[in-house]
Amino acid sequence: MNRKEAAAVTQTSTQAVRAREDGLFLERFIEAHEAFVLRCASRHAGFAVTRSDDEYSVALLAFYEAVKGYDPSSGPFGAYASLVIGRRLADHYRSQHRFDAEVSLAPQTFDGTVDRDSADAAMQQAVAEQMSEAKPVSAQDEIEAANRLFERYGFGFYELADSSPKSDKTRHSCAMAVGTLLHSPVLFAAMQSAHSLPVKALAQQSGVSARTITRHRNYIVAAALLIDGDYPILCTYLQTVRKEAEQCGR
Repeated sequence: MNRKEAAAVTQTSTQAVRAREDGLFLERFIEAHEAFVLRCASRHAGFAVTRSDDEYSVALLAFYEAVKGYDPSSGPFGAYASLVIGRRLADHYRSQHRFDAEVSLAPQTFDGTVDRDSADAAMQQAVAEQMSEAKPVSAQDEIEAANRLFERYGFGFYELADSSPKSDKTRHSCAMAVGTLLHSPVLFAAMQSAHSLPVKALAQQSGVSARTITRHRNYIVAAALLIDGDYPILCTYLQTVRKEAEQCGR
């Protein structure tokens, strides 16, 4: 490790100590290290983890746990955080009974690159070919995919009309809640992990009443998941909410 790298490691550890005590700085610290969390999650999971994967929410909460439990005497923060993330992902797989059933592929496989000398070269080739032959996604495909995702939270796609805001004022309040959720990694990860909206914490951070959030809970959850995920067609119906939500992060 050269002098510049050593200085960066020391700075990260110092910032982690500050983040442990400073809530506002903690949010910025977590956001700044999102790429680190994704890399750690991918390394421990054995595939390229994205923000849409359960592994990401598990890893993000583990990173938060690492900040809160970090002791500088235990060594560099990065190594400690990676260890905690690895442990929590192992716990996650054990709880899901998936650890031994999953096939691990190199992350570059999903970019179409195949390691011909690898023992699983045939599997990599099959995945690469399937990715290259992917068919265009229709609106119905997106609805079906979104519906499967929403079911984890206890509602269906066609139930959203019941919780959608009817007035501009309420729509604006919901957009503020969605924006706060999307720009708060800890809140968003907590929602993904528990499949439940953290109403009290979201109300405190967004300034939107808990009553409004509860009444429009399904709409807020759905909008956040759609905007954060890969649903370009469905998101065309959320342009106004998306624009207002983006303002919350500025």
